[in-house]
Amino acid sequence: MGKPDLNEAYQSLHGKSVAIFFYYTQRKWQDGNTTKDECTPVVFENGKLIGWGSEFYEMRKKIDITVKQE
Repeated sequence: MGKPDLNEAYQSLHGKSVAIFFYYTQRKWQDGNTTKDECTPVVFENGKLIGWGSEFYEMRKKIDITVKQE
């Protein structure tokens, strides 16, 4: 797929490395800047693909935020 347009990474409380690559897939703004809402997220955990798409990304974020708050 090539180099992602945006990315983020963090260590989960369970000690797993989580990396999210964002690939530009749709234009929403005419400003020339690429934003996350114009991209498809691809989520990796310890180097393995575990899911993709905005719904999966949002669900994963909620799980990690809930775990951090407990």
